[in-house]
Amino acid sequence: MKNYLIGLTLAFAVSSPLAAQTQKLPVYGEIGLGVGQTLFGSGTRASLQRALGGSGFDPGTGNNVMMGFYVAPENWHGLGVGSRIRGTFGAPVKGDAGDQYIFNYYNLALSAKYYVSGQFNRGFYGRGSFGFGQFTTKRLIESSNIFAHQYAIGTSVMLGAGYTVPFRRTALSLEGEWESASRNGTVNGVGDVRFRSGQLGVNLILSY
Repeated sequence: MKNYLIGLTLAFAVSSPLAAQTQKLPVYGEIGLGVGQTLFGSGTRASLQRALGGSGFDPGTGNNVMMGFYVAPENWHGLGVGSRIRGTFGAPVKGDAGDQYIFNYYNLALSAKYYVSGQFNRGFYGRGSFGFGQFTTKRLIESSNIFAHQYAIGTSVMLGAGYTVPFRRTALSLEGEWESASRNGTVNGVGDVRFRSGQLGVNLILSY
C-alpha cells in the first residue's frame, strides 16, 4: 500500500506540469507547513489500548507537511479543482506506564477550493478534500525494549477555510483545517477494528 501511494504521488508530481503545458490551463501549485491537534473518535482510544497495550494516553499534536495543485480557469470564477497530499508527524505523548505513543498519518486526496472574490488565489476561500491514506501508531517502552505498532487504512474528509494574500508571482495563505477519518486495521486476537480520528490544525501555504 505504501508503494501504491508513493506511485500516485510521483504520478501527481509529473502530471501537474504536463497538464499545464498540454491543456494550456492555469495550474497553481502549493506547498505548506502546519501544526494540529490530533482528535480521537468514539472508541478509538479503547481500540488502541487493545492493539498496543498500556493505558492513560491522550492524542498529541503533530506537524503537517503538504503539497498540491489546482486547475483554475478564469471562467470558473474563483473555483479550482485538483489534488493534495498531506502528512502529519506526531510528537510523542506520555502514557501512565512511562511509555510513549506516536501517531503519524497521511492521505492523498481530491480537492476543491473556492474564492469568494471570484478570483483564484485572492482573498477568503473555502476548501473541501476527500482522500485515502494510512494511520500509524507506535508504542515505545525503552526500559524493556518493547515496540508495538498498529496500522490502519481508510478514507478521510477535510474541510478548510483561509485567507490568501497575492504577490507578483506567488501567494501566501493562512488556513484553518478540520479532518475526520475512518480507517480499518487488523488487531492480533481481535480481528478487524475501525479507528476514527481527525485533526484541528492551522497551515501556512505558499502558492505559485
